[in-house]
Amino acid sequence: MVEEVLVVPAELVGRHLGGEGLLPVDRATLRLLMQGSHFTPRHSAEGNPLYRQLIPYVVVLNKGGEVFAVTRLKAQSEERLHHKLSIGMGGHINPNDGALGLELLWAAAWRELGEEVDIVDAGPLGELEFCGLINDLSTPVSRDHLGCLFLLRTSGAVLVREGGKMQGGFMPWEELKRRSEELESWSSQVLPCLTRLTSKWR
Repeated sequence: MVEEVLVVPAELVGRHLGGEGLLPVDRATLRLLMQGSHFTPRHSAEGNPLYRQLIPYVVVLNKGGEVFAVTRLKAQSEERLHHKLSIGMGGHINPNDGALGLELLWAAAWRELGEEVDIVDAGPLGELEFCGLINDLSTPVSRDHLGCLFLLRTSGAVLVREGGKMQGGFMPWEELKRRSEELESWSSQVLPCLTRLTSKWR
């Protein structure tokens, strides 16, 4: 079966996003990008400069301010991310995530999070907070994709579901900063911004 993924024309992204890195984006701009989006076979999108694949990227923090981080092992499908340290979890958006629209981003983010981790003994989970788009043109992986950054704060334990593909646990910010050279590119973009993004939680 051919996997279909959600893409946005690269020209549309260039028209509405200025610069690179983690960019603040309002709902109106996000809605414009979604209006131009469509599903296409994944093999047609990979390495295609005409498209950017939209990827929910969820960063989970605990009440102590630690960040959940994973190391992607060789069994994980994306070879270009093997042994990289990541503070975000996510993946491609598929047609079964729902109809085109803003709600599709949130639905896909929750699905991807649930596929990668279990959050246990947490009580009711909070809301996924959209914090901007990650526009990174520095690597072949990031040039194919456009990240939709979400934050989730939890009091529960977070367990990796597929231990053969990833290893993970909460890490203090100081340790992540010390290991900055191991971070994959999107995590490198997001980590310096977390203090600002979470300041209202303190």
